[in-house]
Amino acid sequence: MAKITSKPVKLKHSRAVKKGRTSRYKGNEKFRQDDEFYNIQTRELSKIVDGGIVQKRISAYRHWTKFLILARELEKQDSSIILKKKEFKIKVDESMYVGWDIDKMMSMKFDDWWKTHRHLFITDISRVLSPKDKVSSSKDKVSIEFDTNRRLADVIKDLRRLNNEQNIFGNEDTSFKSNFVINGRVIDATLQNRYNALVLKIEDKLTNQEIVTHEHQYIRPTSMKTKDGYSTQKEDIDDIRLQSDKERLKFSKYEVDTKDSAESYVGRIIKPNYAITMFDLITGTNKSWGAVQILLSVCDGYFIKHPTKTYID
Repeated sequence: MAKITSKPVKLKHSRAVKKGRTSRYKGNEKFRQDDEFYNIQTRELSKIVDGGIVQKRISAYRHWTKFLILARELEKQDSSIILKKKEFKIKVDESMYVGWDIDKMMSMKFDDWWKTHRHLFITDISRVLSPKDKVSSSKDKVSIEFDTNRRLADVIKDLRRLNNEQNIFGNEDTSFKSNFVINGRVIDATLQNRYNALVLKIEDKLTNQEIVTHEHQYIRPTSMKTKDGYSTQKEDIDDIRLQSDKERLKFSKYEVDTKDSAESYVGRIIKPNYAITMFDLITGTNKSWGAVQILLSVCDGYFIKHPTKTYID
């Protein structure tokens, strides 16, 4: 893979993170992701901060600041990033980051920065008013009266009906009331992989193979196919069922009969192609964004995805 910046860059505040530094979770990565996505109680409790609520887990904002600090470092060194042979001058739109104190952030630990800046991302959580409470006149608040003798299921139906009629509550991520909205699903390992891949390619000290197979596991397993590491990728039943017969022949290490069932491919070892792995992590597609797309989106004030740009069209 060719160099990714227009000129050599020396990073001071941005560095790849070893496995084990970002999460204390013990166990299978797939189970962790399932818990993050499907366990509503775990997901919601992790978003409650100081009696308010943030749109995503705090770890999402940690990833955002990492990409923002990297962008600032590149900007200060007058660097451009190269995406599909096109150069993008790195320039952070500071008008989109009012109150963030970006330059101070660069020399602070995230936890210290978060303590003094988390108010930027918090909105009020729902609560029951007492008889002594005053009804808020804020345009961002609504007061609704319910009969406590009714069933919860019926009350929820009423809320849905009222919202359909009056459009009271936001239905999409873009309607979250904070000025700083995260667009896209946040999976820690996936974002960390993309960030690490980008930083290491910018530093230009390791080959693609060394990055992907490094003992520090800069690139973490994110599926059953890569659970033993990217150096021994295995074909997984869910991946294979999505492949056409032509794709099976193309990606299998062995000569196989296209009439074989998907199950017969499970466990076959795929010869690693480190350049393709790095390309996927850094460049991405319209659907699955790579690290450079995320970086450019962050420059424009958005994370993970820009609402209207893909940067590769």
